[in-house]
Amino acid sequence: MGILKTKLFKYDRIIPLNYHKKFSHKNIKLGVTKQIIMFESWNTNISYEVIASGIIFILAILLRKLFARVILKQLRNIVKNTQTKIDDKVFNALETPLKFIFIILAFYIITVVLNLTPDINKFFTQLFNSLIVFTIFWSIYRCVEPFSFIINDITDAFGAELTHALKNLFIKGLKIFILLMGLTAFLNEWGINIFALLASLSIAGAAVAFAAKDSLANIFGSFTIIFDKIFKQGDWIMTSEIEGTVEEVGSRATKIRTFSKAVVTIPNATLANSAVINWSRMTSRRIKMRIGLEYRTSPKQVTNIIKNIKTYLQNNSDIETDPSKAVILVHLTEFNESSIDILVYYFTKTTSWQNWMRIKEHNLLKFMEIIEEEGASFAFPSQQIYVEKLPDDLPKMI
Repeated sequence: MGILKTKLFKYDRIIPLNYHKKFSHKNIKLGVTKQIIMFESWNTNISYEVIASGIIFILAILLRKLFARVILKQLRNIVKNTQTKIDDKVFNALETPLKFIFIILAFYIITVVLNLTPDINKFFTQLFNSLIVFTIFWSIYRCVEPFSFIINDITDAFGAELTHALKNLFIKGLKIFILLMGLTAFLNEWGINIFALLASLSIAGAAVAFAAKDSLANIFGSFTIIFDKIFKQGDWIMTSEIEGTVEEVGSRATKIRTFSKAVVTIPNATLANSAVINWSRMTSRRIKMRIGLEYRTSPKQVTNIIKNIKTYLQNNSDIETDPSKAVILVHLTEFNESSIDILVYYFTKTTSWQNWMRIKEHNLLKFMEIIEEEGASFAFPSQQIYVEKLPDDLPKMI
């Protein structure tokens, strides 16, 4: 009985004292011996399997590190020495998924070693297949950016200025498509029909579609902006509410950097339905001003001033002189209350605001020289009061 008690204590089975009173010594011995053999066999198998699984997992981690330090390092050196940068981007995209393969293989080998029951084995088989599906679509998703040069060839058909906007739109759409396909494959592995699921959720889907109507309107708004070429990234635009430079045309909204350096996000549907002035589409930039001369300026002086200003503008390389593109107007327009007004109307070749300001400043100084050379002066608001008759007692008042 001393040996029997030791075996029972080892396997956490303690037989009550009254148990010996109910059964014969022979039955107790046979029953306990059978239980000891069963538990001993079970515990021994689990111990070996768990130890083997742990060893397999550790080996997988070590092989993963060895693969990263040796194989992937050599591949990285190879792709760095090539002339193209596409293979570098593809390698960076696939590096992490390739490392994950060792974890999947270790998981599969462990499920085989554990010798699980059919039901549990089926579950882990589905889980293993799901991990494979995840890794495949994860790799494809990460490769979208490196292979975006293919999208460039497609977007070039719509014009080079649309390449960036269309490229971003196609990339986002392709990523969403890959995610949906991956989700479908993942659910299919678990026996879930995505189409039947969507059909069963038709009412909920209608509610979601109603809630997402603004998002859909913004997506169609992005199509309108891009394909109608309303504006693109980098354009200077102005609406009734905002003015600035377009930083990004997204699928939902457009980001505009104002001149105060703040970023404003406007839904695409709002922009598509608004009046948008695209200043970046200017072929040349207008300068319009009025020069007021004093009323004591003679007609000859006015004529010479007009002639000299027009000659200067026509010989200025910064001014657009092609009649088919712009006009140069320098004319006497009206007699104002306190000045003789000359209209000066012309266009600069540059559309850059900084260069435009520089040219305008230089021209204003030149106009001052022309007026001074003719002996004329600029007018300023003034009034003269004529008194027909002074009061008789004015001397007394003074």
